[in-house]
Amino acid sequence: MNKQKQLARTLDDLAVTGRLQDLALFTVEGRSDRAAKIRQVLSTLDVGVYLLGAGPYSQAIVPLRCDEIVMGRLATPLEPILDKAVDVFVNDAVGLLPREVSRVHCAVYRREGGESDDYWLIDKGSSCGTFLNGERLDQPSSDAEQELIRASRPLAHGDVISLGPSKINTFLFADLRG
Repeated sequence: MNKQKQLARTLDDLAVTGRLQDLALFTVEGRSDRAAKIRQVLSTLDVGVYLLGAGPYSQAIVPLRCDEIVMGRLATPLEPILDKAVDVFVNDAVGLLPREVSRVHCAVYRREGGESDDYWLIDKGSSCGTFLNGERLDQPSSDAEQELIRASRPLAHGDVISLGPSKINTFLFADLRG
């Protein structure tokens, strides 16, 4: 067996084993135990606005403290490095190949005005789509301000953001401002 074929088989075996172990953790621990642990973590958060990673490869607590948070994935070994900044990376590679998250996938941004700041979601030209509560967002057809506003969707507490259709890389929008 040549070296590349052996490495490919080993990487695939490790990926499958790791994902099966992830599933085993969910079946061993009951839902109420997991929910209690999650509530304990959430009770430690300061007042603010957060993205809470809920998918198996998007586990994170991301405080929204700046005007824009760009979400995407790291480059695979076969892709060139981009000059665009991504703030939140998710793991989307299986066997070194991306599945459904683009390198620059979507952004959550703040619009000032009114009594409080509002947060909005926009797809940044992803190949498999950005979904808000199961509905695919339109991609802006240009960088014109009116088009960006048209393609954006406002976020409300409890909204579910999915990077791609499978819900593997999912975030919950949490507005804990009171």
